[in-house]
Amino acid sequence: MKGDGLSRNGADKVSWGTGDVFCFPGGNETIHKAYNTAIIFCVTNEPLLAFENLQAPLPGKSRNETVHWPHEEIEKHLSAVYERPKTAETSGVSIQFSTPTTAPSRNTIPMINTAINTLEAGGDQRPHRHNGAAITLAIEGEGIHSMIEDEKVPWVSGAAQITPGAELHSHHNRGNRRMRSFVIQDEGLHFYLRTPGFSWE
Repeated sequence: MKGDGLSRNGADKVSWGTGDVFCFPGGNETIHKAYNTAIIFCVTNEPLLAFENLQAPLPGKSRNETVHWPHEEIEKHLSAVYERPKTAETSGVSIQFSTPTTAPSRNTIPMINTAINTLEAGGDQRPHRHNGAAITLAIEGEGIHSMIEDEKVPWVSGAAQITPGAELHSHHNRGNRRMRSFVIQDEGLHFYLRTPGFSWE
C-alpha cells in the first residue's frame, strides 16, 4: 500500500514498492523489511488450513510459485482495460492476478482470487451477487459507498470491508476520482465446485 522494501520467503526475494502485488508459496517463513515507513496489506489462506487442520506444503513442494506484479505493469494492464467499451454486462473495470500454475482458473492461489477493481467518477456498478465472500480494501475511496443488501456502507481509504457471500451488493462513486480497490475472494473454491452463483439483480 505504501513505501518500499524487500520481502523474503526461503530463497525467494521480492523488491517491492507502493502499489505492487506479490505472492509467496506457503511452507516457509516470510520476512518483510521496509526501507522507510511502509504499510503492507497481507492476506493468507491460513484460516482455511487451520480449519481443516492442514499444513502448508513443504518448501519446494507447493504448486504455487513466487510471483510479483509491479505497479507499473498493473497500470499498463489497467490502461488497456479502460479502453474497452463498457456494456450492460460489464461487472467492473478490473484486472485479476493469476499465473499459469493456477490455470484454467484465474485464481492467484488455488482457493483465492485477487483483483484491482475500479469505477470511474460518477459511476455505478450494477447490483449483483456471488457465492464467494469478498474482502475489499479501499485504495481510493473518497466519495465512494457500497450498498450491501439494504445497508449503505461508506468507504474509507485504507480500510477494508467484508461483503458476505450471496448478498446483493453494488458500488457507487460520488467522488471526483476513479475508485480503486484491492479485492480478495474465496471464489477459487466455488470455481472448482462449479458454484460461483454470479447473477445480476
